[in-house]
Amino acid sequence: MTDRPSETPPAASKGDLFKAYIVGMFGIGLLDLFGLIVPLLALSLGASAIEIGGLVTARAALPLFFAIHGGSLMDRLGSRRVMLFATLGGAIAALLYPAIPWIAGLFVLQIFTGIFMTFNWIGAQTLIAQLCRGDAVPLGRFNFICRFGTVGAPIIAGIIWDIGGAWPTFAMIAAWSVLMHLMVRLVPPPSDENQAKSKDGSAERPSLRAALPRLSDYSRSLALLVIPAVAFTVSVAGLRNGASGIQNSIYIVYLEGIGFTGTKLGILFAALEITIGLASLVVGTVRRLGKAEWVLLVTSFVSITLIAITPLIGGMFAVLIVIQMLRGLAQGFMQPLMFSIQSLAVGPDQQGAVVGLRVTANRVFGATLPLLMGIVADTISLEASFALTWAFLMMGLVALGLLVIIRPEFRMEEYAGNGRKPDSDP
Repeated sequence: MTDRPSETPPAASKGDLFKAYIVGMFGIGLLDLFGLIVPLLALSLGASAIEIGGLVTARAALPLFFAIHGGSLMDRLGSRRVMLFATLGGAIAALLYPAIPWIAGLFVLQIFTGIFMTFNWIGAQTLIAQLCRGDAVPLGRFNFICRFGTVGAPIIAGIIWDIGGAWPTFAMIAAWSVLMHLMVRLVPPPSDENQAKSKDGSAERPSLRAALPRLSDYSRSLALLVIPAVAFTVSVAGLRNGASGIQNSIYIVYLEGIGFTGTKLGILFAALEITIGLASLVVGTVRRLGKAEWVLLVTSFVSITLIAITPLIGGMFAVLIVIQMLRGLAQGFMQPLMFSIQSLAVGPDQQGAVVGLRVTANRVFGATLPLLMGIVADTISLEASFALTWAFLMMGLVALGLLVIIRPEFRMEEYAGNGRKPDSDP
């Protein structure tokens, strides 16, 4: 069990928190930009559902193995240092997509783009966790501000795609990544980053050796799973991420196949993100509505089920928008609560490690589900792919629900307060 510190370091200023919010906005916006536009590019090249699923899987391939390493790098070298490199890598990768218009080339680009985007998002989450000390309220505000990126970016990209095609759209994505790079430079390093010291007590300098994966990083992160709160929330995060896997693969294939344009798809993505952001602002109220573990399970069930019924809705655009907004409410209620529980469950020097662990769980589903969904869609039907994926994810949620009922240690009463650790000073 990880020991919790008896004293909580002073909270960051509102100005520093706001800068971290903006970094998160750019970071999560990049995930949605690539998640929307790369499948559209592949479809324009004649890709099948299996190939689309393979592209989504390729983006999750390296993060599956290196997300834990990335989180440990945030703790060891500082989230700002890592993001400064990853943002530039993302900008360069974006410009290569329209220059290599072959499916095989897209697979290779997806592999490297996945690690850049994942490190950027891990860095943004680690940064805010270090600054807010596990308080759910600023985490909710972070989630809200992030949605300006996930709302605006897909709509802008969808419009540019419909008007100008690949080159202008990917140029916009590259510019987005550069803007994140510039914003990261404005954020002062959290005091926690100063804990990365060399043997003589001076700040550790970035080097190739310091950036290489270490077995101790993986054992240190995986050891966090012995904490019931971490094990439970990481599992919930992975299962809930199945809804994102559906949205970034067969959801796009299905809707594009019935005539939806890039602009319409961008609006649907934005409808989800708007409501996630608004719902995130009331996380303090939500955590008082019921036991945290059941809030996480029920909202995950709602999010997964609502996207799984897409084939039943068909082309009714207005209804699909409402469905996305309801999904957004569910995800907005759960995400800041989940982030808060994980942040409180570990020490300040393990914030990156727990984020990397959560992202790894997400990438396990991101690396397997889209490809399997594509295979089912091409061999049986798109409708069967939605249904079977829903059934698989429901089995996981039911198993977690039974675990909560049988094992009291997986209940989250300990983290139901206002953001302070149970043993911290008032």
